[in-house]
Amino acid sequence: MIRSAILFDLDGTLVDSYADAEDCWGEWARSVGVGEEFDLARFYGQKRSDIVRTMLPHLSEQEILDHAERVRLAERARVAKVVALPGAAEVLAALPRHRWGIVTSNDTEVAEARLRSAGLPVPDVLVSADDVGQPKPHPEGFLLAAQKIGVDPATAVGIDDSPMGVAAAMAAGMTTIAVRFRTHDDNALREAHAVADGVGSLTFQVLPDGISLKIPGAEL
Repeated sequence: MIRSAILFDLDGTLVDSYADAEDCWGEWARSVGVGEEFDLARFYGQKRSDIVRTMLPHLSEQEILDHAERVRLAERARVAKVVALPGAAEVLAALPRHRWGIVTSNDTEVAEARLRSAGLPVPDVLVSADDVGQPKPHPEGFLLAAQKIGVDPATAVGIDDSPMGVAAAMAAGMTTIAVRFRTHDDNALREAHAVADGVGSLTFQVLPDGISLKIPGAEL
């Protein structure tokens, strides 16, 4: 399979930020009295404001945004436990910078802080929650990233670890690969064209006319 560009999700796809995120959200949940029922795995990959709204539905919209900002600032400052997932550094180093980007539900500051903590490069094209009006599963982020790189979305690959991210890449018309992470099982990722163990299990080869991609056990 030869494609024009590769668009990666960040958390759970290129980096493992779960421990730091769990610490931040756990502290918040305990401080507002929902520590016992809060489970980050249930919400992983969702917008902070949506998580707060679900857990504290009685709050006003401004109060929800204030709580979300509180968690955002904590996550921006706490990145010591963020690490690159196996194979991520090698994959990104092998791809031309103008042929890959990141589409994340996080904001730009947190995304860049996590990339730097993990020792991964900040791409030329990084589409975050700051850049879109509709979060995943809406395809806006993937479509915008393809536009910024200058490729037809139908010729690009979207790689994500969450059902919402998979749905977003599929809705953008991209070849969609789900990668396994601790928060979702294969059944939750079944809409993807293929499911892989992680980015490190994928084989990329840069060719004159694009990027060749091989997925163990899958034919696309």
